[in-house]
Amino acid sequence: MKPRFSFGRLGWLVAGVSIYALGCQTMPAPRIALDPADPRPLAFVKDLAETAAARSTLRGALRLSLDAPDLSFRRPQRLALRRPSDLRVEVLGLFGQIAAILVTDGVTYQRFNASDGSFESGDVTPDLLWRVARFAMQPDELVDLLLGAPRPSPKTSLANAYAEPGDGLSVGYRDADGRLREQFGFDRRGQLIAFTRFSLNGEVDWKASFSDYRDVSGSRFAFDVRLNFPALNARAALRFDHAALDPTLGDEVFALRAPGGVGPQ
Repeated sequence: MKPRFSFGRLGWLVAGVSIYALGCQTMPAPRIALDPADPRPLAFVKDLAETAAARSTLRGALRLSLDAPDLSFRRPQRLALRRPSDLRVEVLGLFGQIAAILVTDGVTYQRFNASDGSFESGDVTPDLLWRVARFAMQPDELVDLLLGAPRPSPKTSLANAYAEPGDGLSVGYRDADGRLREQFGFDRRGQLIAFTRFSLNGEVDWKASFSDYRDVSGSRFAFDVRLNFPALNARAALRFDHAALDPTLGDEVFALRAPGGVGPQ
C-alpha cells in the first residue's frame, strides 16, 4: 500500500517560513525621518550648490542609449554645454563621422542632419528635446543634470529629510503651496546619487540617477547618468568615455552656419 501524504505540522511550518522569507525579500526597508537637528541634509545640499557654482562648462564624449515607445537607439556622441542653457550635441556615425548636430542657447535652436543635408532652426519650444531625443525636459534642466549639479529651484524650501536604506539620505523641497517638487538623494559621503522632479499633481516628471564617480580636474564627476520619464515610458542612459570640466567654450560652439553655408561649424 502506498503511503498517504499528509501536509502535517512540519509542512505548514516550512510553508510559513517560506512565505515569510519571500515577504522579507520583497518588502522595501522603511525610510526614517531624520532629526531636524541632523546637519547632513543642509550640508549636503550646500556642498552641491557650491559644486554647481564652480561648474559652468563641460565637454565630453559619451554613448547614449535611449528606449522609448516609438524610438530606440544606441549612439556615440560628442557633447558641449555651458550654463545656463547652451547645448551642443553631435551624434556620430559608424566610423566616427558626424551624423547630426543640435545646438541651442535655450531660446533658439539649430539642427543639421548629415544624411540628407537638411537644416532647420527656430525658437525653442517646450517639446524640443522630446522631439529630437525623447528627453522630456528643458535645455537648462539637462545642462544642470549633465554637469552633475542640479540645485533647488528658486522659491522652494526644505520639506523633509529621510534616512534611506544603504546609509544614504534624501532631502525634499516644496514650493510656496507646500507641494513636493524636488527630491535629492545622497550617499553616505554626500555624493549625489538621485534627483527627482515632481509635477504640480505630485507625479514624477522625471528622475535622474548618478553613479561611477571619477576624479575630473580635482572634482568628483558622475560618468554614468540614467534618466527615467515614467509617465512617457521612456528611459535613457548616458555613459561618458571622457569629460573635461570648465573648458573655455566660445559662442561659436553653440551656433551652426546658416542655410547656404558649407555646412555645420
